Amino acid sequence: MNSSTVIKIMAGLLPAAPITGELLDAQISQVSISDSESDTEGDSRYADYEGPTMEEEIASHSGSVPDLRGTEVYNVQVGDDFNPLAGVYAIDSQDGDITENIEITSDNVDTSQPGSYTVEYRVENSRGGWYEYTRSIEVSNASTDPVPMIPPTEAELEGDSEESEEASASSAITFIGLEDITIQQDEEFNPKEDVEIIDVDGSDITHRAYISGEVDTNTPGEYTIAYAVFDHFGDPHAKARTITVE
Repeated sequence: MNSSTVIKIMAGLLPAAPITGELLDAQISQVSISDSESDTEGDSRYADYEGPTMEEEIASHSGSVPDLRGTEVYNVQVGDDFNPLAGVYAIDSQDGDITENIEITSDNVDTSQPGSYTVEYRVENSRGGWYEYTRSIEVSNASTDPVPMIPPTEAELEGDSEESEEASASSAITFIGLEDITIQQDEEFNPKEDVEIIDVDGSDITHRAYISGEVDTNTPGEYTIAYAVFDHFGDPHAKARTITVE
């Protein structure tokens, strides 16, 4: 499954109309099944990978400030979703992979309107050294560009070490605080309250979540809220919860 397809799947996981959690989970499961069927000889993400490993990328960088990569000019098709952190990573000569330290300081991308936009990134290492970069994003009628691949570690590329096995075993991200709940009519409801999303590498990516669905607390009934997010590798994950208003 190529990266542009992943983006379209992500868009499909955020329905405008209410759906059940079972249906959303089934869609995710189907994506996983499709991937596993084509992955009979190791991780399909790296089957044709010929680029540098993460270790080589880190070794190639020097100096007291970190570096941001995967921030080339990017085109998004009108109407598609855009995750400014997908495919972007950060390295430091001493701290190594510090992708989890990346912050979005500005993002004016509007994928509903063709035009030229920018995303501003900032990353800081443990010694206080920092780097900022402004990335150009184009929104047009042309097909969405593939998401750049974050270089795999040597263990992930070889697929035969304990580290790689552990990474494979924890390939699913963790959604916290998405239990179905019942609230009383006119009671306030915040879909972000007590919600956490933990990436495959253990970093908190709650701020990257796309949230779909609304709860009308004035009207009794069942409502569905869907949460979707790209993981460290640019793969989509989603989960839904039911909010009952009595």
